[in-house]
Amino acid sequence: MPLPYLGFHAVFTLPVLLLLWYLTPTYDATRRRRGALGLAILVAIAFTYTTPWGSYMITTGVWRYGEGVVTASLLSIPAGEYLFFGIQSLTVGFYLYWRGFDPSYERGDFALAPRIAGVVAGAALFGGGLWMVLQRSAWLYLGGLLAWVGPVVALQWAVGGGYLVRRPQAWIEASLVPTVYLWVIDRWAIGRGLWIISEQYTTGIAPFGLPIEEILFFLSAGVMTVTGLVLFEWVLDWNDQRNVASGS
Repeated sequence: MPLPYLGFHAVFTLPVLLLLWYLTPTYDATRRRRGALGLAILVAIAFTYTTPWGSYMITTGVWRYGEGVVTASLLSIPAGEYLFFGIQSLTVGFYLYWRGFDPSYERGDFALAPRIAGVVAGAALFGGGLWMVLQRSAWLYLGGLLAWVGPVVALQWAVGGGYLVRRPQAWIEASLVPTVYLWVIDRWAIGRGLWIISEQYTTGIAPFGLPIEEILFFLSAGVMTVTGLVLFEWVLDWNDQRNVASGS
């Protein structure tokens, strides 16, 4: 019998989350307050934005769960999946604050070129993904993923594309390192039958047995979370500097 979804979290995700929380250094009061608020906002957005997408994917048959894995569900989404929304957001967030980043605004951060490029890329992801979804073919999972990611990419880069280009190391590292661990445990879960990815609605590309759609899902979710956090504090720093300059 497969490990229950909640048991999976107890073994693989919650201990890592608690460890990162414990290791996170103590920041000054302002950074602590802003970090906590940013994490709370990002977790709320993760639940709000991912729920309808996940519900559609599950009811369409893109993935399903093994017998005995799900203890309770809402809108076709298991309780363990909802828990994953929050755990992944907090895990990459705590890693980001553990490794540290500089949210300082600098002149030139509102440069148009990277912001326009980000909006164009986000629009292309959304449009291309939506087209794939409408085909109802092996591109369904990938298309749904791209359509889900596209609007967020467009919005984030429209706001802070210049900053993201100027300081890429922190958000790239904080997106990638936790994601590698999530890839490993996702591969384990698929291999043990906790969840089953549809062959009909996926491309069949699966490096090391992990579907490329799953690889891109965890990576894109991590990137969106981390860039959201760094941009949140960057915007607040920009506002601080503007208030100082205006004497308010």
